[in-house]
Amino acid sequence: MVQDDIKAWTRPRGQAWGNEAQRAVLHAIAEDVARRAGYRVAGIEAMRSDGFLEFVAIAGNPDASVELLGRASPFMLHRLIALGTPLDGWVHTPGERLDDDDREYIADYGHIPDRPSSSDGADAWRPEDQLVRLLKSEASDLRALLYLDEPLSGLRPTPESIAAVNAEIHVMYDAVVSIVERELYGEQVRMLTQARTAMQSVRPGMGVDDFLSEMSRAMVEVMAVDSVDVLLAGHRAPDLEPHTAVLEDQMRQVWLKGGHLVVEPTQTWGFVGQHAVPTPEVMSRLMRRLGLGSWLLVPIGMGEEYLGTMGLGRKPGGDRWIDSEINAVDAVASDLASLILDSRLMERERTLNASLRDLVAHRRDMVNTLAHELRTPVSVLRMHLELFAEDPTAVEAAESLAAMDRSARRIENMIDDLMALATESDPGRATPHEPVDLSTIVRESCDFLAPVAEATGLELVTDIPGDLVITGEAAGIQRMATNLLSNAFKYTQPGGRVTLSLAREAVEDRDGIRLICADDGIGIAESEVGQVFTPFFRSSSKEARERPGTGLGLAIIERVVQRHQGTVEVSSEVGVGTAFSVWLPLSAGADVR
Repeated sequence: MVQDDIKAWTRPRGQAWGNEAQRAVLHAIAEDVARRAGYRVAGIEAMRSDGFLEFVAIAGNPDASVELLGRASPFMLHRLIALGTPLDGWVHTPGERLDDDDREYIADYGHIPDRPSSSDGADAWRPEDQLVRLLKSEASDLRALLYLDEPLSGLRPTPESIAAVNAEIHVMYDAVVSIVERELYGEQVRMLTQARTAMQSVRPGMGVDDFLSEMSRAMVEVMAVDSVDVLLAGHRAPDLEPHTAVLEDQMRQVWLKGGHLVVEPTQTWGFVGQHAVPTPEVMSRLMRRLGLGSWLLVPIGMGEEYLGTMGLGRKPGGDRWIDSEINAVDAVASDLASLILDSRLMERERTLNASLRDLVAHRRDMVNTLAHELRTPVSVLRMHLELFAEDPTAVEAAESLAAMDRSARRIENMIDDLMALATESDPGRATPHEPVDLSTIVRESCDFLAPVAEATGLELVTDIPGDLVITGEAAGIQRMATNLLSNAFKYTQPGGRVTLSLAREAVEDRDGIRLICADDGIGIAESEVGQVFTPFFRSSSKEARERPGTGLGLAIIERVVQRHQGTVEVSSEVGVGTAFSVWLPLSAGADVR
């Protein structure tokens, strides 16, 4: 059933999944799961970045803990699951349905308790019975397996008993997935850091070809790969002629579909919507000549523009490519796209003046950031639509719809902010000179967002005198006030306080109104205060990045204030809070009424 070399393979303990703190948390979860679910034993197998499963927590069976903890196993439960009975997210496989191969697999990678059945009835739990739940991420990727064994009732599960179990422990499912994903992404970040370190070691100022040559050499030195090659769009590879154009066309389609290719001597994987296809002879021949056993081809691009392909090769017998590595290389390719464009720009800068260089660099940065922000929700939408199309009646359908709704809302919010920023930034758009009741607008913004404050336990304190009127544009002023409050609510912890006040104030003998919005939230680092009004700017603070946002709200505020010939200032201290102070002038000859 399982190849001997796989059956005997065990990852060295020093490289096992996670650290002791993470294992301790999962063990506590397993103990709580067993207690709440009414079972003597609960076990958790985590999906590792190398594609193997590893037992990381077993509660209630010391013998099984000694035997299994830290051991790796391939994911080969398909038959056991096929033999089982689905029960509201769980699969129960009765022992009598197992054949000798199944029992051999369990003996190799699992544990059968040396405990007789509590009764002889048809409903009695048997030692060989299996009850397992596959814990998946929002993207439907397997993250862990949760096992229950030896029910205290002595009986096999029923729909009613499983419903009771889910009601008791359903919150634990997401907790386990979250812990496993943090470790998985940690592996991915480590590989990504290695690649970025290699790229940063390349001397700046090189032409594109020299830069790519130096970068490839540096990446081979620090990463677990034997070769790195980059073929830019429009360039020719003599070893692939006359097929270079065909490869470029294929990789351009792969880029537009957000994919990659894993090429082995006989088969190639990664074509969207297709199973493995035979590897073209020209590719097989080139791999043999280069001494490669596998090749990961990742497209490089920016927006809809395909820039080229990066190929990472491993010798025959080397590790097969796994998801965390491929995800890391995708991120490297994204970085490389920026670096390639940077190199091209540097070659052109010799013939451009400083003003044009600044304009092109700004446009590149905006496109790069926008593409990065939109790609994730769009990918989530596409993936869940494909999943839903395959089986719209699946249990995961509701989860897919929820994920698509979140992604669509994220895109919608970004589009709204982009349109607002474009409107407020248009130099040819005159500011209307109409009376704007600032007091009413600010009160309406407070009332509109009050439920948000209540839901998060925030105290909103206001001091808004009546009949403070300026001239300008009501829609822009409304947007400014709403964004100020939303920003304060977002970065203030539950139980915190947000204050908003309006007052008359003359600046340089010019009458106006001062609006101050202050909070006692997480604050902004001193080194970042000067950047907060930059479009798409997001703080490097981990706590700040946990809050969703487009990075456009404060930029819109600044544009609105500038268009009304006002000023906006910010003062902040990490851990103390932030205050935004906006001053808006009255139009010439007008008075505050």
